[in-house]
Amino acid sequence: MIDRLSASDSSFLYLEDASAATHVGQVLIFVTPDGFRSRHVSEAIRARLDVHPRYRQRIHTLPGRFITPVWVDDPDFDLDYHVRRSALPAPGSTEALQDFVARVCSRPLDRSRPLWEVYVVEGLSGERLAVVTKIHQALIDVGDITGLSPDPQTRVAAAGPWVPSPPPSTRELIGDTVTGLIRRPASAVETARGGLNELRATAGQVARVGRTLAKAAVSPPSSRDFAIAPGSARRYLMADIQLADLRAIRDQVVRHSGARASIHAITLTVLAGALRSWLQGRGDPMTQSRSVRALVPVSVSDESGPYGSRVEAIFVDLPVGEPSPMVRLHQIRFALEHQLAEHQGVRAQDLAAMVGFAPPALHSLGIRLGASLSNRLFNLVITNVPGPQRPMYADGLALQASYPVLPLTSGHALAIGITSYNGRVHLGVLADRDAVPDLEQLEGALADAVEELREAAEHNPEER
Repeated sequence: MIDRLSASDSSFLYLEDASAATHVGQVLIFVTPDGFRSRHVSEAIRARLDVHPRYRQRIHTLPGRFITPVWVDDPDFDLDYHVRRSALPAPGSTEALQDFVARVCSRPLDRSRPLWEVYVVEGLSGERLAVVTKIHQALIDVGDITGLSPDPQTRVAAAGPWVPSPPPSTRELIGDTVTGLIRRPASAVETARGGLNELRATAGQVARVGRTLAKAAVSPPSSRDFAIAPGSARRYLMADIQLADLRAIRDQVVRHSGARASIHAITLTVLAGALRSWLQGRGDPMTQSRSVRALVPVSVSDESGPYGSRVEAIFVDLPVGEPSPMVRLHQIRFALEHQLAEHQGVRAQDLAAMVGFAPPALHSLGIRLGASLSNRLFNLVITNVPGPQRPMYADGLALQASYPVLPLTSGHALAIGITSYNGRVHLGVLADRDAVPDLEQLEGALADAVEELREAAEHNPEER
């Protein structure tokens, strides 16, 4: 049976180039026990290949793009190519890891091989190990190769012998396409167009943007912050916020004003404060009306979706020009509530339970949404995926942190992925290297923004 890519997956292949890699990744930090060897990670991934056979398949295409690419077994599959060992120079700092992630994630995946890579990075300070993943959008929803589980005893049986199936011949591919043209002419026309039209229509397929999108088109962002010409070099930043701090702010707001504030709204308010401080540090002019428009994909209930949810486009103007943190929170909360009033949102704990712990799949949905919309509608993408608030393990290794690595959408210099896990909120920020030379300053700005909002909620609760 010929297994074709969907038209939207095909379109990501066609539109990708050296300056616009579309893979999604994550940086997983593990605590390593005595006697651990990095080859244990490779052995565990090898054992999961029988469960996720797509990871042994590559994409087969024919010239002209008349026939949608198909998945075929890679007869030369080499696990050592896909799972690579690396080491940080002593003392194994976070900064060195960030530089490593920026380098490896800026390179597109090799189209002649299965579209994924895993880097096992040793030498991280504190007896820790980093596992950096790169998975193409076309492969993202077929299963988690890292094998995270709440049970520290979970193991996968060793993989048995594998014999690749021969790829379909050109005659078979053409015959299958002709048959599809006869049975489903409209679908075949989309295939002949290489799936580009489906990418343009993705906003209508993975999200019902409706009046929200129309309003965004009529009222573009107040400035072109972070708008750039495409470039391939990247910078990467990992930052943390204690979930308890955000919950304390939420409780203070409820206690003093009676107003409900979600953790999501508070997180966006912290980001608005951090961006304000960061932009001021760059010497950018800051008027009270200045804002940074974020595309904030939000999961809502949908039983037909792959995870029991779909992604809605929410545009939030982060009021970086507003000096009062409580007013910023009020404005962001109102924007979220107003746009979500028409939708049935998925609670964080329900979303985490639906997908187990597969943040890249949900971050990927947000990036797909951003890629489907004009880059003039927003300044940056912010994805926020709730994870389990309990320890997770990969073949007995305790997971300490999980940082998303998002691709940059066309024409944008910054993308922020957020994953909450076990009491902490982990932020992964990817930036264009030339356009954002001072990315490291954002980490301190985030810490200051949390403290500023906490003090304002405690001592100045009224929303002026």
